[in-house]
Amino acid sequence: MDSNVGLIAQCLGIIFLTLLAVFMRSSIKSVSLKFWTLAWSTLSIALLTLFVAFHVSLRPALLYSIYFLGQYVFGLVFITGCRREVEQSNRELLAARDKLELLAQMDPLTEALNRHAFHSLLRRNESDRQSITSGSVAVLDIDNLKPINDTWGHSTGDKAIRVVARSMRSLIRADDMLFRWGGDEFLVLMFKLSEEEASRRMKTLNDILEENCRKWPEMPATVTVSHGVAGFNSLRELGHAIEAADQAMYARRSEMRRVKANTNSFQYADRNT
Repeated sequence: MDSNVGLIAQCLGIIFLTLLAVFMRSSIKSVSLKFWTLAWSTLSIALLTLFVAFHVSLRPALLYSIYFLGQYVFGLVFITGCRREVEQSNRELLAARDKLELLAQMDPLTEALNRHAFHSLLRRNESDRQSITSGSVAVLDIDNLKPINDTWGHSTGDKAIRVVARSMRSLIRADDMLFRWGGDEFLVLMFKLSEEEASRRMKTLNDILEENCRKWPEMPATVTVSHGVAGFNSLRELGHAIEAADQAMYARRSEMRRVKANTNSFQYADRNT
């Protein structure tokens, strides 16, 4: 009597789990839940078969065989469901890791890459054949970001930074890489592009910025940048190329300031004559 009560309780419990799994499948889309539902269903049939074998003398050996087969199928299907669940969890973890890694390498203001992404690129290519690639690097610095921040506030300064990033994307190719190098600095890697062609493209940036600033009503000032370009024959030379481009950028900015100062002095002299 005690064994019958225990078997009935076990049967009812497994049937309840089977029904619960069936109802859960209507709201939870999971491959593993499908296997688990099948496993609980198989175990329910096996226990019911065992209960019948205890009370029916007709072919008990066949009923016991069905019971043991059901137990085996239950274990096999349940383990398969567990494995599918682990595989799905691993895929989700890998996707989450890739997403977090992408966010860690992206500047949230401009959606350009950051310095962390740049150094990761160098580490990945230290022993790679891609380390022999050539191209050009450009360093850009926003000329008038501080006056914009002082006059219209930092929110307008952020818009100026985004305008520069958007304008740069209209100049570079899909395979080129745009990095936000600092607060008002950007760096562009242009692979397999000559220094002359890269310089030609960068010289048109201020014209594009002027046009984009007119199109953007929230941008009350025209943004200008100074740039420097240098070529490199391998990623090992990239550090020296960045230094050369940075020095060229500062030299270009100094020259522009001298030209502007001379222009202003001539205009002042003309007004006083």
